[in-house]
Amino acid sequence: MFLKNAKTTMQWSLAGKLITLYVITASTSLLLACGFLYWTLLSNIDHEHEELLFSELTGLHKVLRQSPLDRTLLKELVGEESKYASEVHTASFHPSSAHYSYLRVLNSQHQILAETKNMSSLFPMKAFPEFDHDKLLEPEVKIRTEDKRIFLLITQYLPKSGGINNYWQVQAALNVTQDEFLLLQYQKMLGLVLFIGVCFSAISGLWITRRGLRPLHKITQAVHTISINHLHETISSEKWPKELALLAAAFDAMLNRLDESFARLSQFSADLAHELRTPVNTLMGETEIALSRQRSVSDYQKILESNMEEFNQLNRMIEELLFLSRAESPETTIDCTALDLEDELTTIIAFYESLAADKNIGVQVIGRAKVFADSLLLRRALNNLIANSISYTEIGGEIKIRAIASKNYTEVHVCDNGIGIDADELPKIFDRFYRADKARVKNTQGTGLGLSLVKSIMQLHKGTVTIKSKIGQGSTVILRFPSKPSAK
Repeated sequence: MFLKNAKTTMQWSLAGKLITLYVITASTSLLLACGFLYWTLLSNIDHEHEELLFSELTGLHKVLRQSPLDRTLLKELVGEESKYASEVHTASFHPSSAHYSYLRVLNSQHQILAETKNMSSLFPMKAFPEFDHDKLLEPEVKIRTEDKRIFLLITQYLPKSGGINNYWQVQAALNVTQDEFLLLQYQKMLGLVLFIGVCFSAISGLWITRRGLRPLHKITQAVHTISINHLHETISSEKWPKELALLAAAFDAMLNRLDESFARLSQFSADLAHELRTPVNTLMGETEIALSRQRSVSDYQKILESNMEEFNQLNRMIEELLFLSRAESPETTIDCTALDLEDELTTIIAFYESLAADKNIGVQVIGRAKVFADSLLLRRALNNLIANSISYTEIGGEIKIRAIASKNYTEVHVCDNGIGIDADELPKIFDRFYRADKARVKNTQGTGLGLSLVKSIMQLHKGTVTIKSKIGQGSTVILRFPSKPSAK
């Protein structure tokens, strides 16, 4: 129980998820943008370093390629005897920037041919990265001097004629202090921008989320005002955002279905109470009369027989209600097989033959057809219809049962020339416990559930049932079954 509560407590709200995703997205975008800007600046600085070294080393490479080597010119180029040496602290100064460069030229035996003044004290030969002869790379490394200046040390290879082991080695030290300081300041600035951006995205995300979810809170409050006594109220009347408008419409549709279901349930409860009251009152009345005075055995037997009829009616009503309840369950399935309608109808008519003969009613079967249905359910539906026709058809009447087959469906028509049903009562004829006024007078033993059973059976078969009737001319009930097997 504790773990379940803890898990429920740890669940994030929709607002929390939206804010978190917004902050993550904004932070990631800012981080990528800052990284790209920093990479761009770093690439530009590296490119500038390459340009500076290229301009410094261009003349040096020309001298080194001369034969014989002009050592005097070489020393002037590296700054050993440069007229600018005293002005720039023995370093050559690039006129377009604040970068200082130190140069040292070595032969293949690592002997110094020329170097900038004071370079040995600042940058010994071991400070420079070793040259990779196999890969012919130009390695570089950064160092910090005692006076807090930062230099980029580069070793460059310049081959001579005579093979790979015959080369010039140039060691260059470029002052990049200002560039490193610029990068450091840029990093701090980007970090500040990133921090401010994350904070701003969190605050703006909170504001945007709350504003965006405000209609959801309003619709929640509107839903809380709806109770079982106010299911007819709607929430889609207000102007909601498009997404919530669909939700409100769906919710209103659900309320309408619930309202209709509650209304049907209330009506069903009232009808059930009314239908049960009659046999119960009858049983109570007869029992009270029987107990009011001493009676003979034959009188008690008649009372018990009368009570037995009421019990049978109650039992039929309970069975029919249970069947309707099972039929409406989504788990209910039926077993459909191909049945010969003529054989089924002949069997049913044989059962009602004596009852029809008592009223001199002729029963006729017309047509032959195959139907895919559950045999027991088909017989139960036809039993109800034929029993109703016999009950509500006058003496000397006629009942015709037609079987009609087509490509898409099979129909069974049960026609009689009985008392008929008023047109105003036809829409309610399949409701539970509903009985037309004339039907109540004509047949007091009915429960008002027969046609409801027929409708439920047809729904299980994915079919339909319709009725046509006119007062004094009779009724026709049409059962329409799909031509292909159907199962729920």
